[in-house]
Amino acid sequence: MNIISLQNQSFEYETNRKGIRSIRLKLISQNSFQISCPHLTPDFLIKKFIKDNSLWIINHSQKITSKKAILDLKSLQILENIYEIQWIKTQRDSVIINEDEQKIYSNITTISETHAKKILEAKLRPFALKLIKKELQDLSKEFGFKYNNVTVRNQSSRYGSCSGRGNLNFNWQIIFFSYPQFRHILLHELTHLDIKNHSSKFWSQLTVYDSNCKNHNLWLKKEGTKYFLFS
Repeated sequence: MNIISLQNQSFEYETNRKGIRSIRLKLISQNSFQISCPHLTPDFLIKKFIKDNSLWIINHSQKITSKKAILDLKSLQILENIYEIQWIKTQRDSVIINEDEQKIYSNITTISETHAKKILEAKLRPFALKLIKKELQDLSKEFGFKYNNVTVRNQSSRYGSCSGRGNLNFNWQIIFFSYPQFRHILLHELTHLDIKNHSSKFWSQLTVYDSNCKNHNLWLKKEGTKYFLFS
């Protein structure tokens, strides 16, 4: 983890070297960002890139909605179950989710917001996929849906999507919603398996599966993204 000062404001950033042709920057929070760059990019070019884009970083970081710091979290609500989080400084990164005890043991080598987000998301994302797949199976048994592959992503505003081939994709952070809203999102995409648009027929059919469909949809539009902790 690196720290750089831009116009008297301190930022954390990490460098991700991979097979790309140019340097890229992604804001993580109001005081952190990620740099992606080609494998052999020297450090002085990375710092020059950051300095050259300092005004953009400062201006756009101020537009990011302030969210609770991951390291300040003492617990997480996952589908109405409260999981206690324990942060432990260790020599090796690992995260253990104990469903029976409803505890999350986060062992981290570096006490920083960016690092904490990275290792916690790496464990929570497949956990979310597991929960989503389980609920989809239950809904399919109840209503007779037939779908193909299921994937999860980290998106800033979208909750889910359904492809023409019957593949379903969801924002993994929907597990932070209460169960009715979570179920509504899954049913929304499952309904798209047969009705590809948002016509009156679609909403009528979705209401058959979710009688409180209108209120759930309105809540998602107004409140949903406020529950996203990882950007």
